[in-house]
Amino acid sequence: MYKKIILPLILVFSVFLISSCWIYPDYKNYELKDGIYYFEDYETMKSVIIPMINKSFSAWHWSDEEFDKKYNKYFGNIEPNNDDVLLFSSSSYKYSLRNRSTNNKAKPMEKLKTGKIEAKSISGEYFWITTTNGAVIFYQN
Repeated sequence: MYKKIILPLILVFSVFLISSCWIYPDYKNYELKDGIYYFEDYETMKSVIIPMINKSFSAWHWSDEEFDKKYNKYFGNIEPNNDDVLLFSSSSYKYSLRNRSTNNKAKPMEKLKTGKIEAKSISGEYFWITTTNGAVIFYQN
């Protein structure tokens, strides 16, 4: 008798437990070329960069919403990477991601409040996102 009641209860409980877990989607429409990530859409870019940021900057712990806030707040704090912008015009990619481990000679440059560009050496890890219409960089020194 108990088996008839307990088994369905365990099954129902298990379904609720599993459905309450949210797993970050694993998007696949991006390319990693010479250490540079290229993405076709914003959501795919976020699915890759948020775990990277959270791992590198353990004090941040960004969620989707937090990433969107920071992305919009700091967008334009750096010039886009010209090589990536040129690539965008001949491909389906709209976003690129460069970081400290990227094998590139282009150094990030922070935009001053005056709008002028000052070459700045970022001492720690950074995440430089270039899009078809601008760029943003996240870093800690």
